[in-house]
Amino acid sequence: MKLRYTRILSLLLCAALACSILAGCSGSTASSSEAPSSASSSASSAASGEDLPDSTTRADTSGLNPGDFDENSIFSITGTAAAFEPCLGWGPGVSGCSLKSVIAAASLLQWAENARLASRTPEAVQEAFYSWYDTLDADEQESFAEAWTMIEPDALSLLSDKDSMAGRIEDAGLDPDTLPGCTLKNWQALQTVLDDCVPETNGEA
Repeated sequence: MKLRYTRILSLLLCAALACSILAGCSGSTASSSEAPSSASSSASSAASGEDLPDSTTRADTSGLNPGDFDENSIFSITGTAAAFEPCLGWGPGVSGCSLKSVIAAASLLQWAENARLASRTPEAVQEAFYSWYDTLDADEQESFAEAWTMIEPDALSLLSDKDSMAGRIEDAGLDPDTLPGCTLKNWQALQTVLDDCVPETNGEA
């Protein structure tokens, strides 16, 4: 009887031990199955950008616009040398100077209009002028200064009283229908700069 009791007790202990082992394995499995879920959640958060540090910076491209072009840049004012070419090689007292002056005035008026000089800064217009003027030798610079004393009033006359110059316009071979071809504000933008830049001549009244 005692032997049977001992045997039953041993069986119960074995059963209890087996249950304990099974329970431990079940808990471990559950923990293992939860770990990937947690890792997956962390990965998802990282992918969404929620865990990125506040110091993360992005490239600022707001100021990059290759289509923009500075109107006040000297390089956007073209045709300077061609516009001023008729202003060289003559001066007051030279044969045909009155006709050459009208041609030069018409050339500068057209350039002032095409380059929209009124929309430029005075500094940009000045730089465009000096890009041409500084290539001249001393005699050419003096010649231009003398010619300017005739070109300036002729340009103003073309703007304000073209009819009074009809004969000179025709003799110079210019088309009166295209003159003056410039607004007063664009001409004044050039005139103001040249009045400041062109040196006075000894023969100027």
